[in-house]
Amino acid sequence: MRTSRRHNALGFTLIELMVAVAVLAVIVSLASPSFRTLMEAQRMRSAAFDLMADLTLARSEALKRGEISTPVTLTRDASNATGRWESGWSVTVGTEVLSRKSSVGAGVVIRGPATVTFDRNGRASNLTNVARFAFTSSSAAQNRCISIDPSGRPKSSTAVCPT
Repeated sequence: MRTSRRHNALGFTLIELMVAVAVLAVIVSLASPSFRTLMEAQRMRSAAFDLMADLTLARSEALKRGEISTPVTLTRDASNATGRWESGWSVTVGTEVLSRKSSVGAGVVIRGPATVTFDRNGRASNLTNVARFAFTSSSAAQNRCISIDPSGRPKSSTAVCPT
C-alpha cells in the first residue's frame, strides 16, 4: 500500500507579500519628509561651498593678474528673469568669463550684495564694510553664512548671518 506524502511549498503566500509591502510603504512614508530636508540641506551646503570656491578663485585671479584697470568681479547671473544669487553667478575679468555656476536648486535662498569686485591687491574694492552672503532653506535646520571683509578674504560659517 502506498502512502502519499504532502510536499511543503517553499516561498511566500500572497498575504505575507501584501503585509510586507504595506510595512515597507509605511516606513517609506515616514522617511520621505526627512529625506527632503536632507536634500535641501545638501543643496544649501553645496551652494555655499561653490560660492566660497568662486570667491576664492576671483580673489586669487585678481592677485595673479595684478591688472590695475580690469578688476575681477563675481556677479549674479543676469541672464535669467529673477537675477537672484540662487539662479546662478559668474566670475569675470572684463568680458572673459572664468567660472559660471548655474541654478543651485529648489528650496535654497541666497541673500548678498549684487556684486563683489576684487582689485589687483586681492581686496574687495566695492566693499566699505563686511559683506555677507546668507544661505537659508525652508526645511534645513542649519543656515550658512559667508562673510567677506574689505581685505577680500572670504570666511564661511554655519551661523546665521548678523544683520
